[in-house]
Amino acid sequence: MTSPTATTARPRTPARPGVRLRAMDALRLLAALAVVLFHFTTRDHGRWGAQLPHELFPALSHVVRYGYAGVHLFFTISGFVILMSVWGRSPRQFVASRISRLYPAFWVAVLATATLRWAWPAFSDRSIGEVLANLTMFHEPFGIPSVDGVYWTLWVEMQFYLLMLVMAFLGITRRRVLAVAFALPLVCTALVMTVPHVDARATALSWAPLFAAGMVLYVIYRDGHSWQRWALVGLNAAQAMVIGATHKIDVIDAVASGEHTSALLFSLVVLGTIAAVAAVALVPAVRDLDWRVLTFLGALTYPLYLLHEYFGWALIQVLHPVLGKWLTLTAAVVLSLLMAWLVHRFVEQPVHRPLRKALEGVGPHLGEDRATRRYPAAR
Repeated sequence: MTSPTATTARPRTPARPGVRLRAMDALRLLAALAVVLFHFTTRDHGRWGAQLPHELFPALSHVVRYGYAGVHLFFTISGFVILMSVWGRSPRQFVASRISRLYPAFWVAVLATATLRWAWPAFSDRSIGEVLANLTMFHEPFGIPSVDGVYWTLWVEMQFYLLMLVMAFLGITRRRVLAVAFALPLVCTALVMTVPHVDARATALSWAPLFAAGMVLYVIYRDGHSWQRWALVGLNAAQAMVIGATHKIDVIDAVASGEHTSALLFSLVVLGTIAAVAAVALVPAVRDLDWRVLTFLGALTYPLYLLHEYFGWALIQVLHPVLGKWLTLTAAVVLSLLMAWLVHRFVEQPVHRPLRKALEGVGPHLGEDRATRRYPAAR
């Protein structure tokens, strides 16, 4: 039987350097909005007064509880776009791009949310030491509580970035990417399914199939189709569905009010997240969309995710008795988007490029390695 890492494929036009997948940007925002609605209308956070979220929003909450899969969509997209960003770049360039992209908005979000939690009577605060530890983004493996619970996904992402950094040092090739996307998720899934609480600190273990599926989809986007590559996407999708049906629905039921989450339906939603990334990357009518507004919307994703939870809950607590549920929900979402735009406009845009260039060094030659010399960057 042919190995899944086989490189034969139907020829296609290579991915065009410098061409941005704008629809992928919009897909990121949809994933974030799914999580936002999950937190506002399904998670039992106690900010809607005496009524539980599923009592206030019976039909919406029934649907939005599956919005937790927005996280699955995030990680699949990350597998695709992070591999795209690191392929053909030096480790130094990759580290510079990640630090300049992640930390400025994160520092603002940590400080803003910590201040709100300190000032708002209904919220418990975090100590100065805990806030400072959060600013490193490496607090979770040391058992230090997060300023905002949504930060757990950042540690998962960081573990994936560390894997990509190792691959960048070794030199990224198609064969190596496919080998990792085949073997690593199998090991991770086996551990998750057989060893209790194995992912308590190594939290990326249960998400490895999603990152791997995104990586293989990028290889297909970059180098063309083959049945082996699609079989590998299917293998990782199947693992993600099994983990979702056996492990993730318990997480949803632990924090959400209302009925039990359907394992079958949730596993199908997980499959749909992978299919959505495939469609955006590979269907020409979607892949070739050149609407700049999609990139603008996608730029709001990260600060929206970081800031929405506690500020949205505070607004819900204040406005719900006055405006009712629907206007309050709308106001909470609008406030979250507005804050995201402010952080993007006045923090990310001015800081990202100068910080990246400073971290990269004076000239690109300082970060060159054998991977950079052998493979042109696929942006």
